[in-house]
Formats: sequence, C-alpha cells, structure tokens
Amino acid sequence: MARLKDTTLAIGAALAALIPAAASAQTVCYVTAADAHAYVTPANEAIAARSAELGIEILSLSQNFDVQTGVEQLGTCIARDVDGIILWPLDPQAYIPALARAQAAGIPAILINSPMNEEADAFIVSFTGPDVYEEGEMAADSLNEAMGGAGSIVIIAGQAGNGTTIGRVSGFEDRLAEIGSEIEVLATVNADFDQQRALVASRDLITRFGDGIQGVYANDDTMARGFIDAWREAYGDAPTPPIVGINGQRDAFESIRSGEMYSTIVQSPIEDGLLAINTIAAVIAGEEVAARLPIPLTVVTSENVDSEEPAF
Repeated sequence: MARLKDTTLAIGAALAALIPAAASAQTVCYVTAADAHAYVTPANEAIAARSAELGIEILSLSQNFDVQTGVEQLGTCIARDVDGIILWPLDPQAYIPALARAQAAGIPAILINSPMNEEADAFIVSFTGPDVYEEGEMAADSLNEAMGGAGSIVIIAGQAGNGTTIGRVSGFEDRLAEIGSEIEVLATVNADFDQQRALVASRDLITRFGDGIQGVYANDDTMARGFIDAWREAYGDAPTPPIVGINGQRDAFESIRSGEMYSTIVQSPIEDGLLAINTIAAVIAGEEVAARLPIPLTVVTSENVDSEEPAF
C-alpha cells in the first residue's frame, strides 16, 4: 500500500507541475453525484478550492443521484461549450451517447471516482479515483480473516446499477471464490449509500436472519452505521458481528476502536477531488495524462487505527 500511495502522490505532483501551462481563464463543467453527501461533498469542496487556485471557472451541476438528470446536465455542458468536463458517473453506460457528443464537439472529458463500461473508454481521456474492484477484493480478504474463512453474511450494497456498487460487490464475491472461502452470502440488498435506507434494510435483514448474520460487508461506512444502529435496536449491547466498510470515515474509526466494526478501507475524497481537477487542468493545457490514475487505499483495523488518519 505504501508503494501505491507514493506512486499516487508522485502522479499528483507531476500533474500539478503541468498546470501553469493552462494559464488563460477556462471553464470546466463538473457533473457531480450530489450536493450533500458524506463522501461526495468533501470531493466537491476540494475541486472548488483547487480550481480557484488554478484560475479555472467551475460550472458545478449536481445529479443528486439521478442518472437521467446527469445525462441532461452533460447536454448543458456541451451547449455551454466548456473547455473540459469532469463526470461522476452513476451508471456504467447511460452517459456514453452524451460523452460521444462532447468528444465530437472537441470537449475533453474525464471520469471521477466511479467506473463505466469499457465502451466509454473511447470517449474519455482519463478515469481518476479509487479502484473499486480492488476495494471489494480487500474487503473480502478482511472479512474472511475476521470470520476465520467461514460463516453467513449479508451484503449491504450501494445504488443498483452504479459502477462503484458493481465493482465493490463483484470484487468481493470474486475474491471469496478465488481464495476458497466458505463464507456464504445470505442476502444482498441495495441501500443507495444512504444511512437511513441502510437502517431500514438492516432491520429487515435482522428480522429475516437474526443472529444468523455472522458478518456484514457494507459498500460504504455510512451504510455500515445503518446496520450497527439496527443491530443495537434488536440486540442492545450484544456484540455486533464483524462488519467491513469502505471510505475510512471518522465515525468508522471510532466504531473500530469500540469494537462495533472490524475494518474500513480508507480512500480520501479530498485526494479524489484534487486528482480529478489537476488531471482535467493538465488535459486542457494540452498535456498527456494516463488513462487510469488511482488514489491510494489502506485497510484499517484495530491494529493500525491509531496510526492512520480518517479520510474525512
């Protein structure tokens, strides 16, 4: 992980060094996932702050987790004839026709945070952000270790059809099969990366399976908290089953310290945002950038929770 982090920091520094070439005032259209969200908001703020430093005007449009809204907003970006586009995709393929129109209009586009299908590669310059499939693999290794390689679990997934959800779930399931784990998935439910929806879904899971739930994989820490709250409603102070989340939120660190969670995978929304804005700035300055630019990932458990920093 240290090597990946060093590589990512080096990439960021190299991109930042290219930025002065984009001296004239330019406009970047940023189609973000949402205005208000525990992870997305810090990334949005990082992009806004860095764009101000670079003298780039940001036209920020929020999908509020609605794919069709995002597709329409890409049309707005094209109509405005912006210099570049940053898209936070919520679906692996719905944006492809709009990205093709942007390319035809001579507007370079990059993806932030979430992957799309390979068909989109022809219409984007770069994809910056976490490797969500790898996060699923890391989560599988962590939960398998916590459960001794066997037991019954539930998966609390994000938004149905979302690239991040698909990657985090498929990476998890593929890794369990690869290592020959005897962990059984009782049910997979979607809670849209939302704590309240995860609480409701977890109540139903606990009603169905009770303490037969021996482990939990949540696609993010916000939904992990929803399960913890539902478990507390049902079982009071009884120990929670091992829970693995993703994002590295401060609340998750506290839950690991208290024993309510087993682990989280740290990915920084600030690094996510900064890498995206630095990349599109380099692109519109005429510089070459890599097709895939990752951010570092770190598994945090009780063993290293006091030596690592929360992502937000």
